[in-house]
Amino acid sequence: MKYYFITGTSRGIGKAIAENVLKKENVKVYGISRNCTISHRNYNHSDIDLSKPDNTQNYKFPEISDSSEIVLINNAGVMSEIKRIGMQKNKNIINDYNVNIVSPSILINNFIKKYQDYKNKRTILNVSSGAGRHTVDAWSVYCASKAALDMYSQNINLEQSFYPEENRIKIFSVAPGVIETAMQEQIRKTPEKHFSDVEKFVNLKNNDLLSSPESTAEKLLNIIADSDRFSDVILDVRNL
Repeated sequence: MKYYFITGTSRGIGKAIAENVLKKENVKVYGISRNCTISHRNYNHSDIDLSKPDNTQNYKFPEISDSSEIVLINNAGVMSEIKRIGMQKNKNIINDYNVNIVSPSILINNFIKKYQDYKNKRTILNVSSGAGRHTVDAWSVYCASKAALDMYSQNINLEQSFYPEENRIKIFSVAPGVIETAMQEQIRKTPEKHFSDVEKFVNLKNNDLLSSPESTAEKLLNIIADSDRFSDVILDVRNL
């Protein structure tokens, strides 16, 4: 039996990943998000608001005795405001750091605490962003939080090297490309006075250059399925 724990399963990439996995035999999916939009006999949902870390830290990973593989996918991400620093609401800055880096860090800590001593295949895949690897006007919090997710992943990979090989957990931080999601709709609606690159994202849509959540989900799952092929922690699906 393969077990998948996935955040942000109510829509977008997270939902596409969960639905892809649920097509397979001998799988169980545990979704973590505020809303449940999936109904399947092998799907279990936890109603957790990742912007509230107190809720996240109370999430309990179960004891598993029949697993060939256990996977954690930190997919949920948010960009509450597309405005330059000095114009943002402090509560939105706190919200976005909580969703993008604080809650994933807590989930990873608890996942490793629970499953470090297991000897089956265990993988953590963090959905990062190219925005965490270069600057973008009016995306300071999003860029910084995704950069933190990249570094957190790299450091965990270093830490895993000190465990016996059979107990090590693989970890990746993957930029998924530009996907047609609710976040992209939000970006395209942002006035140019707040976001100088808005026309670039409008053109991506108009020129049909956005990937679908479904095709992206398949690429991310391929990384997990063939994880031994990748020695780097930091990946970009567009370069695979």
